[in-house]
Amino acid sequence: MSDENIFAVPLKVEHVADCYFYHTMELPGHGVIEGQDWDLRGGVDDYLGKVDFNGQRVLEIGPASGFLTFEMEKRGADVVSVEVTAEHGWDFVPYPAKRLEEVFGPRRIVMQQLKNSYWFSHAALQSKAKVYYGDVYNLPAMLGQFDIAVMGSVLLHCRDPFRIVEQCGKMARTLII
Repeated sequence: MSDENIFAVPLKVEHVADCYFYHTMELPGHGVIEGQDWDLRGGVDDYLGKVDFNGQRVLEIGPASGFLTFEMEKRGADVVSVEVTAEHGWDFVPYPAKRLEEVFGPRRIVMQQLKNSYWFSHAALQSKAKVYYGDVYNLPAMLGQFDIAVMGSVLLHCRDPFRIVEQCGKMARTLII
């Protein structure tokens, strides 16, 4: 398997109605799309620590709709985002077996809509960012080395946040945000 084969093939998403936008985003040809959870547009530089991303290779954990992905890319970064797969059990407290579908069924739908919002935005912004869908606790060496790793607000959703920080520390040469 070559390094390029680990990255996702972009999805063709044509309708905003098929998306779940975690962040509020402004997209060419679509205007402002209100996110369900966060609007970082007015303070993204502060949120990212006023870091100069120009010419930096960035590992981003948990891109959601891709707002930070595309903002870092706009600032000159080469971004690789890592997102869990819909099949990944994520980090829920264990449920009785009979309740699993009740929990994971709706989650699969939202995860697909979230993935759709990323690719919808990726196309609208003509992004070159890459995505790896897999286990955030065991990142493959084939992703390569990075200058910067960014985790956003993903750690609060994770069973083992220190393991993710450790993974980022192994892959980022300069800085972890």
